[in-house]
Formats: sequence, C-alpha cells, structure tokens
Amino acid sequence: MENAADALKMAGSLLLFILALSLAILAFSQARETIDVVLKNTDREYLTIEGDSRFYYLANSNDTKRYVGKETIIPTLYRAYKESYKIIFEFPDGYYLYEKNGEQVSKIDLLEQSIHSDLASRQFLDGLLYKDYDYNDTGKSLSDFQTYFNIKPNTSMGLYDYLTSREKNYNIEESLGTYYIEDLASDPTDTSGGASVEEINKKEKRVITYRFIK
Repeated sequence: MENAADALKMAGSLLLFILALSLAILAFSQARETIDVVLKNTDREYLTIEGDSRFYYLANSNDTKRYVGKETIIPTLYRAYKESYKIIFEFPDGYYLYEKNGEQVSKIDLLEQSIHSDLASRQFLDGLLYKDYDYNDTGKSLSDFQTYFNIKPNTSMGLYDYLTSREKNYNIEESLGTYYIEDLASDPTDTSGGASVEEINKKEKRVITYRFIK
C-alpha cells in the first residue's frame, strides 16, 4: 500500500511538473509572438495604418514598396542626415528641388551637399519644403540662403505644396534599397563607373525612391 501511495504521489508530481512546463512554454511562446507584433508595428519598414492615406501601407508584409503620403515623406526627409539616407524623387512633370551648377536636382543627400549639422540640415530642408529661407531666424533672404547652401531652390512651389497638390491625382510609391557609399557604380543615380574600394572598408547607405504613379 505504501509503495502504491508513493507511486501515485510521484505520478501526481510528474503530471504537475509537465503541466507547469507546458504552461511556461505556452507563456514564452505568447510573449515572443507579442514582441514580434510590437516590433513589427513600430519598425518603420512595417508600420501600417490601413485606409489612412496620410501614412504608407504594405501590399504584404514582405514588400519593400508601399504607398505613402506627405506625412510620411517629410519626417523621412528630416531623418535623412542622421540616418544617412539618399532620397530620390522621380517627379512626373518636370518639377525639381533645386539647381546646382546649372543642373536641376531631384534628390537629397545631405552629406553630399556638405551639410554637417542637424541645424543646417533642418534649415536646408525648411527652404526646400516651405520656401522658408530665413535659415537662422535673423532676417535672412532667399539670396542669403542661396549663398549659404550654394544652390538655387525651386521658388515656383515648395515641396510641401507640391506633394499636397499631387496627392490628389497620384499614388506616391516609396521603394527602399541600399548601396555602398564608396562604390559609386552601385549608386543608381551615378554613372561615373564606380570606385575601387575593398569590401571591408565600404559603408552601406540606404536609398529611398519616391515615384508618382497614376
């Protein structure tokens, strides 16, 4: 009888252990799923607000292309300096951001533009977006802005107003890519033939392209 009682106790203890282990595994699995969901919804590459045209959304979670509104594009522009983005606009109607050395430019690369501070990048983008050329809040003019940044901004319409007007008739598609800063041949906007740099010394840079699709 004592042996039978001990066996029942051992069997009961084993069952309780197995039950506790199963509950622990289930809890860890649910925690992992929750973490994945949180990360997926906070990562800018997966953020989706379905049906809201002010934000981008994905056709599926593995797609690197999405449709965006200006409320997504503009914060991306202001992050371009810190996060080392190159941003390319493929405007459908001859619009451009600025002229430099007689060339109309439709891309933003703040490092290439030799802008080396957060303040200068904000001032540069304020001018392109809102035609706010008073880059130091001290009564500066368009001429001062042009001299300071060595460009001629498109004064016909700021980028903010341009995006606002085109959102009515176009879907703005954002696509993501990367290239190596020293490997010019892999930059889709550069045709100079590339640079010879060892792989270990190359620095990766993100390219974001915006296309206007009917």
